[in-house]
Amino acid sequence: MPVYLVPGNHDERGALRAAFPHHGYLPQRGEFLQYVIEDFGMRLLVLDTVTPGQAIGSLCPQRLDWLERTLAASDTPTIIALHHPPFATGIGFMDRISMQDASGLEGIVRRFPQVQRLICGHVHRPIQALFGGTLASSCPSSAHQVSLDLRAGARASFVTEPPALQLHWWSGATLVTHTAFIDRYDGPFRFDA
Repeated sequence: MPVYLVPGNHDERGALRAAFPHHGYLPQRGEFLQYVIEDFGMRLLVLDTVTPGQAIGSLCPQRLDWLERTLAASDTPTIIALHHPPFATGIGFMDRISMQDASGLEGIVRRFPQVQRLICGHVHRPIQALFGGTLASSCPSSAHQVSLDLRAGARASFVTEPPALQLHWWSGATLVTHTAFIDRYDGPFRFDA
């Protein structure tokens, strides 16, 4: 199964390039780690939201210009992958270190109806929200999950809910997302449908 890296808030771009020299899709030059994969009947567009030395995400005019040019180049159905969710989650301590001012991103996404989904990480929880006229979702963590605590002033905490991942299946017309828990479970138990 192919693996495509998305830089996150704990990553340093130069170190990521050095650690994965055989990942030919990763740009070896330039300020940002942004790229497009067009191998699966739809486009995967990876957007770099890293703010060096900080946990917050940001998108400068240069990155937004790249996104707009890349989306304008093809009307193929597209997934945009980015680390920081561009929406508030209600989990205050995570929202403080999430995407800063996503209005430019939202305006671009709204103008390109081929964007099927924005997929994100960062908050270690499965969360969905409408954004720019499409669905944006964050993936749970393959390690610990952030506590679902929506109280104002709640402190940063995590829980040992099961690790999970998301599998995105493109039917040729619809993008379907499955959340799968990572563990051993009894079954499958067969039944007649």
